[in-house]
Amino acid sequence: MPMPTPPGPGEEPTDERTLFGYHFRRLTGWYIEALDALPADVYTWQPPLPSANTLAAILSHAVSSAEWWVLSCVGNAPLERDRDAEFAAAHDWPAMRSRLRQWLADAEALLASMAPADFAAISRHPAGNRMKRRCLAHTVEHLGLHLGHVEITIDWYRASHSEHA
Repeated sequence: MPMPTPPGPGEEPTDERTLFGYHFRRLTGWYIEALDALPADVYTWQPPLPSANTLAAILSHAVSSAEWWVLSCVGNAPLERDRDAEFAAAHDWPAMRSRLRQWLADAEALLASMAPADFAAISRHPAGNRMKRRCLAHTVEHLGLHLGHVEITIDWYRASHSEHA
């Protein structure tokens, strides 16, 4: 997957609000770039291992997690979450792309509303001991981790389907 052009001089994020927004936009763009280029059947292809996830399951979990950490723990969305159900969800890629874009828009709106001191405030995480900046940083880390899973799954699919190699 090609890397985007890094920011030029004067474009580098200079505060937490713009830094997290920058990473959320980059990661969202990478997911969309990777998955838009695929035939529809790849999104629901099951790798040949009982515990392997489809791209649909990986995306459902990654987006659900991002929504929960950012919009619920940092923001004021409901805190209820069924992590196991995220892997069983059956969203198609166009629906998940729309949900990913909506999450990004909602996350950017939340970030825009935050003052610098808000990043040090304690989040609404059920454990109660996480600063909002930690929740946001975890989201960047988690989206990046699952982007790697997406890339590996795509490579696995292509290697096992010679017509897509």
